Formats: sequence, C-alpha cells, structure tokens
Amino acid sequence: MSAGPGAAWGVPGLPGTVVVKVSGKHINPEKPNMVKGYAEVFRSLHREGYRLAVVVGGGPVARAYIAAAREAGVNRALQDVLGIEAARLNARLLAAALHPEAYPEPPRSIWEALEAAATGKIVIAGGFQPGQSTAGVAALLAEALNADLLVLATTVDGVYTADPRRSPEAKLIPRLDYETLRKVLQQSVEPGRYELLDPLALSIVERSKIPVRVVNGSDPDNVARVVRGSDVGSLIATTKQ
Repeated sequence: MSAGPGAAWGVPGLPGTVVVKVSGKHINPEKPNMVKGYAEVFRSLHREGYRLAVVVGGGPVARAYIAAAREAGVNRALQDVLGIEAARLNARLLAAALHPEAYPEPPRSIWEALEAAATGKIVIAGGFQPGQSTAGVAALLAEALNADLLVLATTVDGVYTADPRRSPEAKLIPRLDYETLRKVLQQSVEPGRYELLDPLALSIVERSKIPVRVVNGSDPDNVARVVRGSDVGSLIATTKQ
C-alpha cells in the first residue's frame, strides 16, 4: 500500500481521512459511466482503509433548476435551495452506485455528516444551506473530520494564473500557499469561476492548515492517485513545498 496523504504531511496512522469535492459536471445523470468510475475509485480507497467523505456539486441539473426559478421570479435564497436539492440528488446517485459501502442518506448538516461518518461508511453529501457553496461544505467537512487532505476534482488540471478555458496564456501553478491562491482569485475577473475555493472555503482550510489538491476530475483515477500520494495537479498548503 502507498503511504497516502499522511506521509506527505507527517500525519501518523495511515491510511488517512480524505474529503473529496467532485464537480457536478462529472457526477450527474447524463454521465452514468463517470458515476460508475468514481464509485469504483471510492470503493477501492475505502477498502484500503481510507476514511472518505465526498461532496458532490449540482452541475447542469442545478443550473437548469436555478435558471427556471430565476425566470419565474423566484428569489435568490429559494434558487439556492433548488441548487442544493439538485446536488443532493447527484449525491444520492453516487451513494446508490456505492451501495452498501456508502451511507444511504446525504447529510443536511455537519452534525448529520459526523453521525454518518461514525458508521464507518463513505459519506456522500450535496449542499447544506442557502448561500453556501459545495466547496464551502467540503472545507467545513474536512475541518470537522480533521481531514489529512481535501481533494477538488474539477474540470481543469489544477490552479492556473487565470481561467485556462478563457486565457490561452494561463499557466499551471504546481504548488502554492493559501495566500498565493487568494491573490490568484482576487486577480481573476470572476473569482472561482473554474471551481476553485471560494473565500469562505479558503479561510476554513487556511485556519485549519488542511492541504488541498486540485486535479482534473474528468479522470476519476486522478483522485485515487493524489490520495495515494502522487504529485498530480496543484498542491495548496501552508508553504510552497
């Protein structure tokens, strides 16, 4: 067995605790093969002894409901509720694919998530409350579980100097500290638009000193690679190592 996340950060007692935030662009009803691929990765890691919690975004399902609600004149708070329910539905889809190794009910709060984690099963969550991103949920969950690592499975290869989908000159940053990431987000025209940490999520991982790996989630095996200790994507930590 590989050393895993703890070896890189001096955390005793391997394997470790890992929280993974997966974009709803990867986990949704339009991509059953991707759902299956992620289920296989999480099942394998769980059987190796890793303690896992997964937060799934709302993706295109959430955007469709939010857009319809906006057109219907629904306020922002209730739009958020619809987005949360879409994310929870995606979470249920992944939990069903992981049955019986996943906790069957997506938690609605940190307390429910801790209760689910105490069973030893894989916790699969969506959103928690209006005004809070799923990245924020993942950061809070990582803090509450004393996680060794937070993995962001996005749609790009890591943290860039600008949005790589819009800026051809954007360069990948392999390693950076929290303050550098904050500057990267501030320089962006639309901070976080390619699924990095929002300011709340960043403040949480910074205060808890949780290392973060940003990888391209289009290949579920990238998540397995970084959990097992491979240097993939971008690493965000207390110092530029």
